[in-house]
Amino acid sequence: MKFIFMATFHEKTRRLSFTALCMSLLFATTLIIPRESGTMRALIINPNQYSQANNATWVSISIGLIMGLFLPLISAIFLRNTIHLDRSMGTMSLFLTTRFPKGKYVFGKFLCNICISLILWLIILLTAYVETVLKYGLAAINLEQFILPFLILIPGLFFVSAVTLATEVIPGLRGKLGTIALSVGITFLYTTTANYQTTPGFFRRLLNISGSTYLITNIKQAILASSNNPLSTLRVIGSTTSRYTGNQNLVFPPLQLTIIDLQNLGLLLLMSLILVSGLPGLIEKRPLIHTTLNQFFEDHSTISLPIHVLKLSRFRLSIRLLTAPIATIWLWLICFIWLWSWFATYDQLTHITFPLLYLAATPIVSSFGASETQENVYQWLATFQNGQLRQTLWSCTVEIVFSLGLILPLLIRSPSVSRLPLSFWAILLPLLAQLIGRTSKSTRLTQTIIIIFFYLYLNGAPLLPFGNNNHNLLTLIYATLTIIVFTILALSPKIKETL
Repeated sequence: MKFIFMATFHEKTRRLSFTALCMSLLFATTLIIPRESGTMRALIINPNQYSQANNATWVSISIGLIMGLFLPLISAIFLRNTIHLDRSMGTMSLFLTTRFPKGKYVFGKFLCNICISLILWLIILLTAYVETVLKYGLAAINLEQFILPFLILIPGLFFVSAVTLATEVIPGLRGKLGTIALSVGITFLYTTTANYQTTPGFFRRLLNISGSTYLITNIKQAILASSNNPLSTLRVIGSTTSRYTGNQNLVFPPLQLTIIDLQNLGLLLLMSLILVSGLPGLIEKRPLIHTTLNQFFEDHSTISLPIHVLKLSRFRLSIRLLTAPIATIWLWLICFIWLWSWFATYDQLTHITFPLLYLAATPIVSSFGASETQENVYQWLATFQNGQLRQTLWSCTVEIVFSLGLILPLLIRSPSVSRLPLSFWAILLPLLAQLIGRTSKSTRLTQTIIIIFFYLYLNGAPLLPFGNNNHNLLTLIYATLTIIVFTILALSPKIKETL
């Protein structure tokens, strides 16, 4: 078990993506420290009654609510391939030829997942502490109040580590479907447990992996202690139409965890261990056979074909790369949501079907650029004159048409002033996904960005031209980014040839 743990930990942490993730969390924690002013705020609580973020107790509550979603989500996506690494490098095939202890193997992977998650957790904790000291001073920090919102995240990290490992072992979830199901499941759990307007039931408290239920209870207790008023407005990374006219001070006490809360946290840890204990029996008994696109490209070589057939081949290649990573039933689901968009009200369209449609299309969008590099198609095209550049143009064309097709119901039904920025956004998304996928050779980063984008959008961030007057600014931003990203994509093959 120690060998498995050390080997996996070294393999995961030596990669540039781990260093980039740690640096990103450091900067992200700095940016989400709650501030007293600004349109977008990390945490908003009854702004017409209370002064916002005017003392140190706001920091741990704010970061706890935000990282309760993003830390389990980021950890799950980053840790998703711990067993897949052994399969892809042939290590699992070698293990299966011997009587290797599957239980120790699984627990070694589980401990590695926990260790990496705790490293990310510690980075957030230390960064938040340093920023709080710099902003409010050491004397303003109540250590118990500060650290408890972070400690309640640990059982959720154990559970997410176990579930992430399970999706790599359970048949049917070992591929990209497992990644999508895991991301959607974590987001769904967060949205259900972070609802401050309802009283959580047993299962919501038990599966409270983000700790948001305890934090919301703490916020309600602080409000009742200061004014006997209810919690009427709570925004996490968002904005509100309410005026910031409050001048009353709101100080949060340390979390008061009841016996039932401690039992739920203990049960979450126990469920994680029970889940991991059952995984060794689900490990494959013989090496898995992965089907790739290599045979397709061998059978459709375009070296000696005429020009019109070359164009058809590149078009077919682009379509193949677009639809290969997703099952037919998922395509039918996307079609159903797209048809539903035509009949939904405008409010339902902007707040339900439009985000749902793009989230359902995430497996397709995240594969832009990634699938062709993972299958060595992009490298193979370098053997043709201008092969990479031509395929880039064809891929971008097909992907832009696909993205514009998804957003077509919204484009037609939106006000005329919103159509231009929406069009540029729909064009930018596939181009950016192409660049990220080709650079990182992975779909996970694009999936994370899409989920975070729509989370911010649904929480009131002015990222799209609905209900605000920033149409010209958004048009300028998205048009500029579109030109920059497309230029990088078009010039990168030429730059590689020069080098």
